[in-house]
Amino acid sequence: MKKIIALVLMLVMSLFAMTSCGTVDDVAAITEAGKIVVGITNYEPMDFKKEGSDKWVGFDAELAEQFAASLGVRCEFVEINWDNKVAELNTGAIDVIWNGMTASDKLGEQIDFSTAYAKNAQVVVVKKGSSITKDGLKDVSVAVEKGSAGAIVVDEIIKPKTVNKLDKQLDALYEVAQGTSDVAVIDLTMAQSKLGKGEYADLEILDGAQYNDEVFAVGLRQKSNLTEKLNKFLKDKYADGTMDALSAKYDSSIVINKAAFEE
Repeated sequence: MKKIIALVLMLVMSLFAMTSCGTVDDVAAITEAGKIVVGITNYEPMDFKKEGSDKWVGFDAELAEQFAASLGVRCEFVEINWDNKVAELNTGAIDVIWNGMTASDKLGEQIDFSTAYAKNAQVVVVKKGSSITKDGLKDVSVAVEKGSAGAIVVDEIIKPKTVNKLDKQLDALYEVAQGTSDVAVIDLTMAQSKLGKGEYADLEILDGAQYNDEVFAVGLRQKSNLTEKLNKFLKDKYADGTMDALSAKYDSSIVINKAAFEE
């Protein structure tokens, strides 16, 4: 009950933070709180924890930490249910969604986006040596994360007879590794980071099964005045080489959307 009351109060406070020109003064609220609350999931290489550590690391995690420092506040990461990300943002439970999030038109009707800082696509993952083909995907069991861009591909393009919708992309990969599902549909970025290693050593991307050129962006509340500051920060981090350095640090699995910063 206390958590519900707190969420309601945060929503009310955010409404009172509206300025006369209709923008939401998230900058003042974050400064007053002394922290920016970042909604994430366990998504390597964007946001994840190394084995034996409680610290979130990754391409997005490091950028978020640096952005918080530029605002003079600390960064607090909150692991969210990806299917509820919009509600978490709009109720004030988190300040931004920063987790390799695909900037789709449908999602853009509910929240605002930062500059699209990286590229992505959806791919199908199978076990090495599998006889499954792209044309036969409708006849196999498919694992995918609920509320993800991959779920849209599964529902609207592949349309398989059996779909296992799970809480995390890693859960979908694990299903294939264990043989519980025949294939998984996940982000290309994660596939490039995880496949061929550890428990996913026997998995690979299905030839020819890549869908939807996408871009990653940070999600913000509509009309938030934080957007302008974040876009300037991202542009600066591209210009000073930070983004390229972070991509290299995480096995170059993140493709920087350079066109967005060079226009």
